[in-house]
Amino acid sequence: MAAGRRHTNNVPDPSFPHMDQQSVSPPDASASPADSDRRYVERRHEDRRKLERVSVRGLLAVLLACIAIGFAAFAIWQAARASRTLGQIREQEAQLVADNAQLRGELAGLSARIDSSTNRLEELGNLAPRLSELSDSLAELRDRTESAQRAWTQAEAVYLLEVANRRLTLERDWQSALVALESADERLQSLKDPALNPVRRTLASEIQALRDTAQPDLGGITARLASGEELAASLPVLGAIQENYSPDRPVVSSPPGFARAWQVVRASLVGMVSIRRIGEDAVELVSFEEQAVRREHLQLLLFAARLAALRGDESGYQSDLANARAWLEKMFDPADLRVTNLAQELKALQGMPINPALPDISQSLKMLQARAARVRGDT
Repeated sequence: MAAGRRHTNNVPDPSFPHMDQQSVSPPDASASPADSDRRYVERRHEDRRKLERVSVRGLLAVLLACIAIGFAAFAIWQAARASRTLGQIREQEAQLVADNAQLRGELAGLSARIDSSTNRLEELGNLAPRLSELSDSLAELRDRTESAQRAWTQAEAVYLLEVANRRLTLERDWQSALVALESADERLQSLKDPALNPVRRTLASEIQALRDTAQPDLGGITARLASGEELAASLPVLGAIQENYSPDRPVVSSPPGFARAWQVVRASLVGMVSIRRIGEDAVELVSFEEQAVRREHLQLLLFAARLAALRGDESGYQSDLANARAWLEKMFDPADLRVTNLAQELKALQGMPINPALPDISQSLKMLQARAARVRGDT
């Protein structure tokens, strides 16, 4: 076993590639096998520790080299970045220099303008007194123009109120009066003068009172009277003579001779004489001329009523209608339907007022005239 162990110790260990066969000394012949094995194991452990130290040092060297390479790459990247930043800074510096030059040029232009403006301000400062005089003159001229315009507008309002009162009082034309009042209110509104508020309130109440007044239908009344005039020309008069003769019975055809002669004579006598009761008050016969006179008199009464309605004459209107109704009932045939209808029409027209009470619209005119007189007295 000792010989075999020694043979094994002489074979180099493949786990130590850097150790050759000379590094393994042969065991001392005088030493014991246990000592030889112990020294051999110690030598192997020492060699392994040396190899581990060499390996650690190599790894540290590689790690330091990698770190150095990393620092070098970082330094190169920083240098490139710094170079780019420096290029941008140089470009910005060049742009700033150009902008600075442009600003200097603009400042020079502004300085020239400021100098020019200063000179103009000095010239305008010399014109300040003249401008003040012109402003005062313009204000005075504006006051005169506005006062004249206000006076003219107020005079227009006074004239419109006078027209409204004249139209309503003399001609009873309430529509024209209402238009004149509204136009006067528009003129006063354009003045925008608080002192005119009492006048405008009175004017507003007068306009409302005029609008609330019930106005008669004069057009319809006059049209109905004109229609009655036309109808009166053909109404039947009491006691009128029959205009056209017609036999009561026609002659019957008969053979010639005495019988036919007697028939002709009898028909002639019957047609020549007729008896008819006309009335209690008018039993006498009326000629054609008298009939025409009675019809024309009725037409004249209706025409007078129509004129009174147009003039607004209430008493004349009622009087003419009453006379027309009395004449119609007295002189015309009441059995005729046209006479009855005309009598009813005249009765209905007699109940229609043509002259209603009109409101007083003179208060606003008096107030405006009094104010105008006070203004003239103050000036």
